[in-house]
Amino acid sequence: MNRVTVCGLSRAKGEVLAALQDLGCLHLVPLREAGPLDAPDAATRRRAAAAWRHLDSAPRWQRPWPVGRDIDLDCVIEATLANKERLRKGRDRRDALTRRIADLKPFGDFELPPEAALRGRKLWFYVLPIKQRRALEKLELPWAIVGRGPTELRLAVISPDEPAPDLLPTPRIHTGSRALSALHRELETTEIEIEQAEAELAELTRNRLALGLRLAEAEDEDARRLAAQGTYDEPRFFALQGWAPTDAVDDIAALAHQRGLAVHVAAPGPDDDPPTLLKNPGHFQDIGALTRFYQTPAYRSWDPSLIVFVSFAIFFSMILADAGYAAVLAGLVWFFRGRIGRGASGRRLRLMLLAVLGTAFAYGVAAGSYFGMALPEGSLLSRIAFIDLSDFEVMMRASVMIGVLHICIANAEVAWRRWGTPDAMGRVGWIVVAVGGLVVWLGPTTVGVLAIVAGLAVVFVSNALVRPITKPTDWLFRLADGGLSLTRLSKLFGDVLSYMRLFALGLASASLAATFNGLARDLAGVTGVGVLLAILVLIFGHAANLALGILSGVVHGLRLNFIEFFGWGLSDEGYPFKAFARKERTS
Repeated sequence: MNRVTVCGLSRAKGEVLAALQDLGCLHLVPLREAGPLDAPDAATRRRAAAAWRHLDSAPRWQRPWPVGRDIDLDCVIEATLANKERLRKGRDRRDALTRRIADLKPFGDFELPPEAALRGRKLWFYVLPIKQRRALEKLELPWAIVGRGPTELRLAVISPDEPAPDLLPTPRIHTGSRALSALHRELETTEIEIEQAEAELAELTRNRLALGLRLAEAEDEDARRLAAQGTYDEPRFFALQGWAPTDAVDDIAALAHQRGLAVHVAAPGPDDDPPTLLKNPGHFQDIGALTRFYQTPAYRSWDPSLIVFVSFAIFFSMILADAGYAAVLAGLVWFFRGRIGRGASGRRLRLMLLAVLGTAFAYGVAAGSYFGMALPEGSLLSRIAFIDLSDFEVMMRASVMIGVLHICIANAEVAWRRWGTPDAMGRVGWIVVAVGGLVVWLGPTTVGVLAIVAGLAVVFVSNALVRPITKPTDWLFRLADGGLSLTRLSKLFGDVLSYMRLFALGLASASLAATFNGLARDLAGVTGVGVLLAILVLIFGHAANLALGILSGVVHGLRLNFIEFFGWGLSDEGYPFKAFARKERTS
């Protein structure tokens, strides 16, 4: 980043802001406190935004009208909001009719007699479980059983007024005064009206691009007005300031030369706090969202996005631990690819999801796990598999080794960035301690013990050297600083052990899958409905296990990155780079 200051004549302020917004590479820094910004017509803006959201949420989009076509957007907004209300009322009416039909269906298709025929009395209907039939003995109002079901009685109670809510153990059924056949006819009419409204909505989506451009243009105008409030103003000139990436400075200089502006570019000073802009290559340029989801690294820190993405894919794979589950998820991603996201960002999201699931599938193949089923001995898939999830000792060691490697990478990156400082030396010391502890755990050796002692000594000395010596008591404070730094040994121990959740959750997922398979196998041998029950156990059991695997894989896969890895690799938090750029797009 570079601090960029732009100065120009006051009469050209609006044009300069518009040009910088077109350039879209400057994170503005207010030079004075800006007041509240109100939209010129907030009510109209809200109605337009509501209309656009309704069009954007349509299940089907028609091809949009080309940019530049003459469209009366005010009429489009009114028609869209009217369509939204029409759909809402139609769907509410359909839901109410569906509930009324479900309540009335057990009583059959009948019409209530006129009120005069009942001499002011009315019929009130109830569905009473057979096991609560004794409640009828206490009923003082006239009643009759008008229908029966396998487990229930259908009652009609006669009363001029609505009975008390506690008349029977069950609430009364709101059948209404209309016959079942009439409700079915009204439901059919309502369904047709909803289909007509949905067809109208699909046609209205042709205006989505034009309406979105108007909203984006309005937001761009608001951004320019807000930026204008943050400039330094004199009677004849103005100045604005912001942060720009180094590769964008030439573009700003060219714009300044073209418009006769004065530009000053300076590298950030030691007291400056520039924003952080994460950039990643190609189709993986959005993986920085994983990092920003929890914390934006400080400007002088480093970008862990690629390591976080790769490690998350590995952790998720170890927790899911099944090639069949990974294949099902990949198939769902492909089937719902249109709903996951549209445009370039949607394609990148699908690619990242498929990369994670591809890693999970490869790990499942290596583990020989396909919906928890045992592979035939000597088959090709069994020969490929080389990971035994049931081998507690090997899987536990693998999990701990992954944890040590992950934490060592975090410390190594910080040491590389701060090489030549006491902190870098301390990070190297923690790497030596972690590796030494792993060696001792795998097989107690003198080398491992010596590595732990040497690493702790390096940590002690590096932290003690941070404090300058200005008086004799500073020597004591140095010893205290070094001693306090060694307390992170317990954190290192706990963080490494946290990675054992990879082994535990992966084993739990595989065990649950095998358990459901065993239950289904036992049920299949039962005569009668055994095969049906076995199929239900397989479907619902594996669906529940897959849901738990997804939840565990996402939560714990991210947790190991955000808590353990960031705890050693990222100490300072920054704020994201927000470009002063147009939101308006024509494609």
